[in-house]
Amino acid sequence: MNQVLRSFLGLGLATKESYSLIDRLSGFLALVPPIFLLLTPLNAASAVVLSIRAYPPWDKCVLGFVAVAFAGWGIIALNNYIDRDRDKVIWPERSIPSGRIKASNALVSAIFLFICSLLFSWFFFNPVNFFILLLAIILGSLYSAYLRDRVGYLSLPPIVGLVYLGGWAAFSPETLFTSPLPWYLYFLGLVWQAAHIMVYYPLHITYGVNGKPVMKLPAFFFMPSLKFAVGIGMGFLVLTILLSSLLPLLAPLSNLYLILVLVTGIYALYHGIRFLKNASNKEKGIKAFASLTIFRLTISVAILLDILIYYQI
Repeated sequence: MNQVLRSFLGLGLATKESYSLIDRLSGFLALVPPIFLLLTPLNAASAVVLSIRAYPPWDKCVLGFVAVAFAGWGIIALNNYIDRDRDKVIWPERSIPSGRIKASNALVSAIFLFICSLLFSWFFFNPVNFFILLLAIILGSLYSAYLRDRVGYLSLPPIVGLVYLGGWAAFSPETLFTSPLPWYLYFLGLVWQAAHIMVYYPLHITYGVNGKPVMKLPAFFFMPSLKFAVGIGMGFLVLTILLSSLLPLLAPLSNLYLILVLVTGIYALYHGIRFLKNASNKEKGIKAFASLTIFRLTISVAILLDILIYYQI
């Protein structure tokens, strides 16, 4: 089960001495964690249904899902390409360091996916959605290539928040700057991503000759201790629980949404606190990281369910 969880979170597949064609294809698919290939489009979709208080036509749902998934897939594939040498030490089971796929193939696939995503946005949605998606791709690529190493992990959350603005703009571009709700969703996404990335921070370490953890990347122009990094993540998690609980004050959401969000929020907080007590325990870190992912997934799914039950049916 642990291997299944690691694969689902994109931490790699079991290495082999040689790989079949199926192994190499699975390595290509594993460039993107399956959970994030699902999570990012669902996050955008939650903004979509709140923008129009309904579900769009199903053909548009599929096209939007594919456009967002391709953009996210491309950014993570590019990130894997850039991190190929670092991952040999930290995550050797990932697709490139394990030898399942060539680094050049990952780069070509990222570019191809970016082009497909932008074409979908331009021809099937609207210019506002296109330019938000383009901005997200540019900034996401800049994060992997420069911002993460020079500024730190916390330069990512403002970029991830664009997913919600893009989803809103896909079907209601005229209200993007007149309604506070899309910007509330943006801030909610930003805060969650800050919690998510800081819980991940201790998992991305190497160890020196004396056995002490060595972190070569900053959080935000500074390098915190492992425990302080998780503490920052817990602070952002508490804020995420608060913001997600207050969302029904702005959006047409019922008690069903609130119950689902509070239950999974408390579940994430439980695993986060356990990790905080022992921030060098990688297995506890993976569980905390997974629980935070489930929390964000639940927020989006709860929104989609609520709109489906109370507005669509």
